Amino acid sequence: MEALRALVLTDTQLRDMLAEAAKQGAALAVAELRAQLHQTPDDGVLQKLRTYLADPASLANPHDHWAHSGIIRQIEAMSRGKPKSTAWFMKFQRETGLSECFNRPSPAYGRRREWSFFDIRLAWDTYYRRRR
Repeated sequence: MEALRALVLTDTQLRDMLAEAAKQGAALAVAELRAQLHQTPDDGVLQKLRTYLADPASLANPHDHWAHSGIIRQIEAMSRGKPKSTAWFMKFQRETGLSECFNRPSPAYGRRREWSFFDIRLAWDTYYRRRR
């Protein structure tokens, strides 16, 4: 029979180890929350949209998530880190049929229209499949 290694801790040592683990876990959680607080709502939507475009299985219901043209233009930045132009978006919308897809007025920006992540992904795939 093979010998097993064992670690014996006193009550105090175990409590100290658990307390230290809890402190580290809390520090990680606080750091993550701080990062989320410093992010604008649009940044969060952009990050979620990029994740969804890379992995469609990352969202259970993409029809419930929406993004406006300003976010769509930022998915893939230009060479200097700037968002794509409004003219690019108009062409993208026309060539992919996104302009015919159901859209809604943006709750935050009023007149700005928003499209579901699902329709954006279909348009994105169509546009960039033609370009390759």
